[in-house]
Amino acid sequence: MFRVLTFAGAAMLCLVVAGAASAADKDGLYINLGGTILSTEQDLTDTEIQGQVVDLGVQQADLTLINGRIGYRFNDYIAIEGEAGFGVGGDDFNRQVPVDVLGSIVNVDTNIGIEADDYYIAFARGIFPVSEQFDIFARIGYGQATGTADVTASLGGVSAAASVSEKADDIAYGVGVQFDFTGNDGIRADYTRLEDTDILSIAYARRF
Repeated sequence: MFRVLTFAGAAMLCLVVAGAASAADKDGLYINLGGTILSTEQDLTDTEIQGQVVDLGVQQADLTLINGRIGYRFNDYIAIEGEAGFGVGGDDFNRQVPVDVLGSIVNVDTNIGIEADDYYIAFARGIFPVSEQFDIFARIGYGQATGTADVTASLGGVSAAASVSEKADDIAYGVGVQFDFTGNDGIRADYTRLEDTDILSIAYARRF
């Protein structure tokens, strides 16, 4: 009986040590680097083009960014992180807009180019380890995103231009998953909501 108990105790001790080592492997500093699709609405209902206010409506745009994160994981379940993204690709539209020109309503050709300048968000992250390699998580934080719309209007060979910037500044929240294919390397996917903006990201994850 003494030998059986001793063996069981030793086995339990090994499991505890192994579990602690596994948890410790996930603790510490980490970075992510990846790409982002940012879907947003740009309000262009009162755009001024050389003294003329025109209604270009609300434009939905899908924009491309690169993003990076740096964070610290305290244990299996809690981490904090900062995230930033910078625009590398925009969206553009062509439309005709009715404009009052010398008392007459004429249709003016416009081109609207929308780009994401950048976004910055700080998060607290709650993690549920499904297995040693796979985590799911939710996060909440605060941040801002800035976008710019460049508008060019042309009529009868005469062109005019305007630029409109908008900033989303609010609480951000989202969910994600991470799969580690080695002890320190993994792939992470996130969905984040910031005001009227949806942010979808996929990134390479590295733990130190």
